[in-house]
Amino acid sequence: MNTTTTLKAEPSTSQWLKVVAGIGAIWYAFGLLQFWLAFSLDPNAAVAAGDITAAHGAAIAATPMFAWLCFAVASGAGLIGSILLFSRSTTTKIAFGISLASAVIYYAWVYGLSGTGGDRPSEELIIAVVVGVVTLAFFLLSLKKT
Repeated sequence: MNTTTTLKAEPSTSQWLKVVAGIGAIWYAFGLLQFWLAFSLDPNAAVAAGDITAAHGAAIAATPMFAWLCFAVASGAGLIGSILLFSRSTTTKIAFGISLASAVIYYAWVYGLSGTGGDRPSEELIIAVVVGVVTLAFFLLSLKKT
């Protein structure tokens, strides 16, 4: 009877994990899109169009390549981690660990080291917190489920 119960419990665990992994893949693919849109943005044109403030444009223009690379790696490693989580690979935790570390470095630079955090809209800080929480959650899930 215990074996039957275990066999019945496993598919439901596997199904919800696949759903979560699919949501993660969408989340991180969107993160890659956000990276590209931010990286390829012409801050001067956005300021001239009135889409962002001059201070925000200067903050974007001053973002060094290593910070952009951290943004890209955080999103790309998260996407790879989601795909690995779907297949329950043991390397999932490595991908999410890289994603988490890269996100921490990116946001530490943006809101701490760069001195430009105050020049950015407040909603970007909210997004940073949400991204950090979601990435930490995927990392912790990967530690438990792979």
